[in-house]
Amino acid sequence: MQDIKKNVLLGTMAATLVISGGGTALAEEAPQGASDASSASTKADAASGVAPSVNEAEASQGEFAYDQTAITPNSIIKDVFQRATAALCNATDDFAVSNPLEWKITVSGDVDQAFTLPVDELASESSVQQVMTCTCGGNPADGKAIITADVKGIPVSYLLDRAEARSGVNTVTFVSSDGTELAIPIAYVVGRHGVISYEINDEDLSASVGGNNQLWMTRTSANYFVRDIVEVRVTSEATPPENPGEGMEYPNSPNVGILNAEIG
Repeated sequence: MQDIKKNVLLGTMAATLVISGGGTALAEEAPQGASDASSASTKADAASGVAPSVNEAEASQGEFAYDQTAITPNSIIKDVFQRATAALCNATDDFAVSNPLEWKITVSGDVDQAFTLPVDELASESSVQQVMTCTCGGNPADGKAIITADVKGIPVSYLLDRAEARSGVNTVTFVSSDGTELAIPIAYVVGRHGVISYEINDEDLSASVGGNNQLWMTRTSANYFVRDIVEVRVTSEATPPENPGEGMEYPNSPNVGILNAEIG
């Protein structure tokens, strides 16, 4: 039983990690002398007809790293995400593309200063640009349903401040032009740097994900990224909605992983 628990290998172990998603792996080699001695012993046993001896070997140690900051071109984003918008990004049924800067957004609910303003006016008051990732929650290692883009939009936190959201509010509901509604805890949206985007990689959304605007949040599955938002409703609920992905086993899979390990 004790032998089963040991890591015993014939000769010296060398592990090769195959990484997807742009990762790199480094493995330390065992000392040359140990390898030569093990090889000589194995050859001697084979020549004498004796079963090869089993030698214990220290496991090779290494480290790997990955980088997901490379920007996905809009041509690829359009090919991947506009073909499956309803499933991947909770899109509206029909993208009636207009000038996204003329698109009007209403902030209503438990606020002291409700308003309706075009995106260009809101953007001139407060706009941010940051690299963000959008991925399908079930995207496997080396999956195609993931993009990294330079996102420009209006912070949801700014909309709450401008409308003077009242004390005790805990829920924000995004209403799309087709009537789709998505309610999320305010703390979640603000904590994940939520923005209503109107440009992706310095182009209108029509050149990439489609539509006129889209909610983006960090560390959140893309099916919560509603589009063509016309109203942001702020409320205080006795029972606020669950955080996106709550209770899901894999709400957002990274696009990197070890596919296999080879021992030689």
